[in-house]
Amino acid sequence: MSAVEENIQCQLSLFDKLVKSQFVEMFGDPVTNPMGWEIFPLKELTSKIGSGATPKGGNASYKEQGISLIRSMNVYNGYFDYEGLAHIDEKQASLLDNVILESNDVLLNITGASVARCCIVPNDILPARVNQHVCILRCDQAQIIPMFLNAVFISEQYQAKLWNIAEAGATRQALSKEKIEVLPIIKPPLTLQNEFAAFVEQVDKSEFLLRQLLEKQQTLKKALMQEYFS
Repeated sequence: MSAVEENIQCQLSLFDKLVKSQFVEMFGDPVTNPMGWEIFPLKELTSKIGSGATPKGGNASYKEQGISLIRSMNVYNGYFDYEGLAHIDEKQASLLDNVILESNDVLLNITGASVARCCIVPNDILPARVNQHVCILRCDQAQIIPMFLNAVFISEQYQAKLWNIAEAGATRQALSKEKIEVLPIIKPPLTLQNEFAAFVEQVDKSEFLLRQLLEKQQTLKKALMQEYFS
């Protein structure tokens, strides 16, 4: 990695820390709740909680184009990884109509080594479905906004809580729907949630520009290497 790439990665890491620091400053620890916010089970703050399935035939049934099928490999804490995004056709998608994604849905990995990873679905992959390893959390936005719920889940404290739940009494890490529904979630006033979201959006804009710069740097590096060795 070049010095320029290292510098960009360092700045991206600082942005991540900045958002987490702002969250703690505004809302405190979402698990111990030192600020005394109201707490509700997740099912009372959402209009949908549900996961899908893998189409018959598994990987061999995926298409080059079509409706996006989100798998756990695409969901990371705070961001969506487009690499390896699968696609299915209309017929396959019709069997997953109970997990049609909508704009601003929160995605939560619920099985395996990537359990508890969480992000908001990007609009540019819609229409989309999820498989059985990813859960859709659709916020009741009169009570809680997606960016705030996502921040709760990806906080260090809540990640530890989710891992403890996932590892309890099972041979494989898993978060069942029943466990997800009763997760205790702090609910600060919407004005504060929106204030936090505005802060995150500003940071995201700067982060997006940096990621573009990093991609250009990596593309240029590959081109120079090919030219050098050709």
